[in-house]
Parts: sequence; structure tokens; C-alpha cells
Amino acid sequence: MENDPREIGGYLLEGRLGAGGMGVVYRARSVSGRQVAVKVIRPELAADAEFRARFRQEVTAARKVSGAFTAPVLDADPDAPAPWLVTLFVPGPSLGERVSAEGPMSPPEVRRLAAGLAEALREIHRVGLVHRDLKPGNVLLAEDGPRVIDFGIARSAGETQLTSTGVAVGTPPFMAPEQFRSGAATAATDVFALGSVLAFAATGRGPFGADSSHAVGFRVVYEEPDLAGAAAELRPLILACLAKDPEQRPTVDGLLALVAAGARERTVQLRTGPVAPAPAPASASALAPAPPLPPPAPPTPTAQATVVPGPVVPGGAAHPSSSPAAVVVAPRPGRRKALLIGSALAAVVVATAGTLGFLAWQAQRADDGRSGAAATGGATSGDVKTGDVKPSSAPSGAGAAAGGLACGPAGKATIGSDGLEGPLVQQWVTDFGKACPTDQLTVDKSTGGTAADRFTNGGLDAATVDVAMTDGQKAAYGRHCEGGRIAQLPVTVLPVAVVYNVPGAADLVLDAPTLAKIFRGRIQTWNDPAIRALNPGATLPNSPIAVRAPSEASWATFVLTQYLAQAAPADWPYEPGTTWASELPATPGTSASGVPGAVAGTQWSIGFVPLRDAGTLRKAQVRSGDGGDFVAAPTALSVNAAAAAGTIESDGTRLSVKLDHRKPVKYGYPVVGFGYLDFCERGGGAGIVASFASYAVSGPAQATGEGLTYGTLPPAMAQQVQATLLGLHSP
Repeated sequence: MENDPREIGGYLLEGRLGAGGMGVVYRARSVSGRQVAVKVIRPELAADAEFRARFRQEVTAARKVSGAFTAPVLDADPDAPAPWLVTLFVPGPSLGERVSAEGPMSPPEVRRLAAGLAEALREIHRVGLVHRDLKPGNVLLAEDGPRVIDFGIARSAGETQLTSTGVAVGTPPFMAPEQFRSGAATAATDVFALGSVLAFAATGRGPFGADSSHAVGFRVVYEEPDLAGAAAELRPLILACLAKDPEQRPTVDGLLALVAAGARERTVQLRTGPVAPAPAPASASALAPAPPLPPPAPPTPTAQATVVPGPVVPGGAAHPSSSPAAVVVAPRPGRRKALLIGSALAAVVVATAGTLGFLAWQAQRADDGRSGAAATGGATSGDVKTGDVKPSSAPSGAGAAAGGLACGPAGKATIGSDGLEGPLVQQWVTDFGKACPTDQLTVDKSTGGTAADRFTNGGLDAATVDVAMTDGQKAAYGRHCEGGRIAQLPVTVLPVAVVYNVPGAADLVLDAPTLAKIFRGRIQTWNDPAIRALNPGATLPNSPIAVRAPSEASWATFVLTQYLAQAAPADWPYEPGTTWASELPATPGTSASGVPGAVAGTQWSIGFVPLRDAGTLRKAQVRSGDGGDFVAAPTALSVNAAAAAGTIESDGTRLSVKLDHRKPVKYGYPVVGFGYLDFCERGGGAGIVASFASYAVSGPAQATGEGLTYGTLPPAMAQQVQATLLGLHSP
């Protein structure tokens, strides 16, 4: 490209091989004419001390491994203004590119791939490393076999994770259950990833889907892999690698023995006709396929363990594929485990799944389709799921959209949005309209008054707001509803970022009492003892803090003040609200949408904005709870962890989520709220809105939200919303 450098470290750049969230990879030549690949890290990441440490770790790790299985490191400068790494150029596409261009591999190709990757992992493990991010984009297909690249998050066995927030790292569709549960990574973790890579090669998609990281993580931990389309002869090999229990997975030597035994069996049959297969070596004996799943087990009848089917219209049929089932973990000899998946169990999963997601600097997922270089990537994808199978039946007058969404009766309905989720609701309505064209749901564009007011006066069929209705509001909102019956359902998670402009302070940590004092004007300089205590070792200037807050009503203000009122009541004596108290520092005349620009344009300033508006502004890490030890920046991972700690309070069809901001949440970013959908239970466009609500909490819709920088509704909450919708009567 026009602004690309001509040379890096004495290597003449010839063109780009790829670019992604971490940097750019160039094809280049050394002084002697040797063809190489040069990875150059993005400037904004180079300013991150933790990232530089990880990059040094990548260089060290990659140099340990034999070049027979990787693209060997030839040169590097992790301390350069823009750190760079030079590897031998490997001609050939990535596995992701190959499958995308030509479709799934044949069984013989998959077996050769399995053998090559097993040999690569054996070498990696032999030098004491765990790769932790084996995926199609990190496998290059050279003529003499695959090369494993990208050691950016590899680490020595037993080494402490290099991250202040404690997040696990990897690419969700190719991570192992233990990475989601605790962040642990061993050689067995790489074997699980190998199984997922082989499934991708054999079917063209990941075995656990590729939608939101939250949904993928749940499937990895608790559901069986989807191997539809994989040749029967490959399934024992893949299933052995994908055992939920790390102890049940084969070693790489065991995998090589199995591949070799399978090759011998096929060779004998090809030459002489059907014969009894040769006995498998002892080391491969544990690789026999798991016994078939038992019949579905009924859920335990508890108040919190309702197993809820997929998207439906009130009165409609459930998705057959969503019925409760027992999931069997691959057993050791003589031992079986059965896990009943219900909403109560899902709540436990989500509460402990704080390690879902990417590193902060791996948020972009566009790196998978590059070739010929050791680049760093995001999530490799199979096909993103758009729903389950079609319902076996649908309510009278209802349509069934492709992908399994049960559409409401043909008609019209109008929805309005006051809150932070406005852009998301607009996208949802667009997507819902494509799936259910006879359900004419439109977004109200009126500017006078609030959507809640227009809904109360009967001008709208539904409204989304960022605060749960009170008992008094329930009566007012429901005045135009038949029988006064109104439903309220949580549909999304709303993160608000604390943003700042302090040169040199790359990883600022704050807590609720300190934020409260800053926004009240009680802390006025950046080197205040309270800020220094939270940031030991940081160089903080004796500069005045410039608070940039909206002078008009904003829902970001409500989310922040709700957090401060709960987490620091002694320092924030105000009720949560959408307006900034008149006695608090603010920016006169600044709208909510103007705060990002006000912070960006004012050195030493601080403010708060919806995460989707934060852009490249620096985002503070916030300590969770009252004196807790958990600190997190706002990411999809940390937002979802905080949301999962919430509990639903139910009053019939009126659901609200309660967050206890005084309680520390592991890996959780606490400045979050929930967006709600309010609508009449009966009459008007209730059927259409109910169908839309069912879509909104589905996996595809929540993945859309994550892509727009919202949080995803925890599975247990989504299931409870679906259960509430099942309880409604068709209009």
C-alpha cells in the first residue's frame, strides 16, 4: 500500500501477505536475496508494555521449535518502535484458505494433515511449550507438509499467564473446555485444538459453530461436536481428540500410532480385499469411539432448571433439536459422566466462563485467510449458524423462516428505542424482516418525547429501554394493553467504557470509590494518592483532571451512576439517573455523542461513553466489587462475565436483572446494564413482537450484538426469556 515502508530491519519489502488485528505481514527479501516473511506490529499495540512482553515471548517460543514443523525465526527486534519478526517464507496457503477455496479435504488428505500436525505438536511439546492457539489460520500447507505458525500466546508448561486481567487466550471455536473453565492449558489442550482443526478440514466448519464466543464456549464445554459430513473412518480419530476430559485425550504419539495403524489397515484391504484389520498398538487403545449417547434424560424439576427450546412464537412448536439431552463426556475405561444441561447448569457455566473470548488485541477476526507467513490471527470460522432445524409445526397463520425461526402471524407492528441499544435494535429489525417478510416490524423514527411515552400512549407496539420498569410504571405502561398485561424481557447487555486522555498511562486502573470522587471533583489531579495506589509503578502527572460528561440526559449516565450508587454509596450519594447532577463537573452544552470527541481533544481528561462509541480512546480497567481483586478492561469477555453474575427477578412476564455491584466478579468488567423490550401480552402486534423477542435472544441475534460491541445475554437468561415467551398466549 502507498504508506507502507520500503524496508524493515534491512529487509526489502515486496508486498503485503496479510493484515489483521495485531499487525501487517509482508513478503520481503534479505540482503542475500532469501525470501522471507516480516511481521510488523501495529503502533498502538507497540505502546502496550504487556503486549511487547508477549511479543518477546513469541520470538523466544518460536526460536525453540525445529524449523521442520514451523516457519523458523531468522531475525527479530521486539524493542523497535514498531516491533518486527522475520521468518522463512513458506509458500502455500493456510488451511483456512485451502478449505475456503476448495471445500473440505478428502479423508486421505485429512489423515496426512493429522500426521503432520501431530509431528509438529510433538516437537512443540518436546521443548516444553504449549501452543494454545492451533487453528486453521495458523496452519500453512507447504508442499512437504503442514507448518504450525504464530507462537504469540504459546507458553512454557506451568508458566504463569502473562495478563493482568487473568483472561484465557485462544480462538473460541478451537479452544478446549479447560481453557473456558479456568484458562488452564496443557499438551492435551493442543490435542483438543487439533481435533477441532481436523473436523474443520473434514467438514469445512468448526465442530462447535462460529457465532458468538459465549455460545461457542458453552457448546465446547457441554455439548457434543457436530461432525456431520465427516467421513466415518475419520470420526474415531477426531472424537478421541475432542474428549471433554483432558486425561481421556490421546497423546500426540498415540495419535501418530492410530494414523499409522489406519494407514496399514487400508493398504492391506486395497491390495488383497477385505481382511481382518491389524490390532491397534497399545498406545492407541484409548482411541476407540465413545459409546452412543443414552436417551435424553428429563431435567430435575427445580424452579431454576427449566430446559427451554429454541425460538418460538407463543403457542408455536419448539425446535426438536433444542430438547434437553444428557451429554456424555468421553469416558475413561469403566467410567462415564453425564451432564444434564438446564438453565441452572447454564448459569453455572456462564458464571465460570469468564475466560471466554479473545485477547484485547485479538478482537479483529480477519487474519485467518492469509498465506505464506507467520501472522497472528483471529477466529477461524466454519459457517455461522443461523438457527436450528425447522419446527415440526407452527401456529396457525404463522410462517417458518429458513433456519428455524418461527415467524409470527402476518401483520404490522412498530417498535421504538430510547436507549443505548438503538443501533442494535435497528439491525435486529432488519435481519428479522429478512427472515420473516410477512411480519412487517418497523422502527419508529419519531423524535418528540420518549419511546416509553409513545408506547404508554398506545403509539407503539413495543419499546426498548435501558432500565427495568417500576411497579408504578407497569401500571402506566400497560394502560393501553388488553387487561393491562405487559411483558418486559431483557434482550441485551450494555457496557459503558470509562475513557481517558492521559499520555503515557496505557493501562490505567480505577475502582468505584475513586471514580466517584473523580466525577464529583473530590479528586482533582492525576497523581492523587488514591489513583497512585491503584497504579503502582505508573508515572502519573501532577495535572488537573478535566471531567467530560454529557450535560443532557443519556443512558450511559444511567449505567454509570447505577454502578457508582451501588459499588461506592459512601462516595456517590446520588440516585441513579439519566441526567448528570447539576453540582457535578461536566462539559457545558456537550451532548452524549460529543463526549468521545471532547475526551479525545482534551489532554488529561476523563469521561464515559457507550463501549460502541469508545473507538480508539484509551479505556480504563475497572476493579470489580467492593475491595475485590479482579480488574478488567471492557471487552466482550469481561462484559459477558459481569452479565452472567446477574440474577433474574420475575413477576410473571415482567423480568428484570439484578446486578450486585458490591460483589467482585472474576474477570468481570462491572460498568454494565441491561436493555429491555416492553410490549403488550395481547392484542395489536403482540404476536409479531413476541416472535421478534424470541429472535432477539437467539444465538445469531446475540452474535450480531457482540459484533456491534454489545454484550451477549447469558444462556440461562436467554432460556428464561424463551420460557416466558412460551407461557404467553397467542393473540
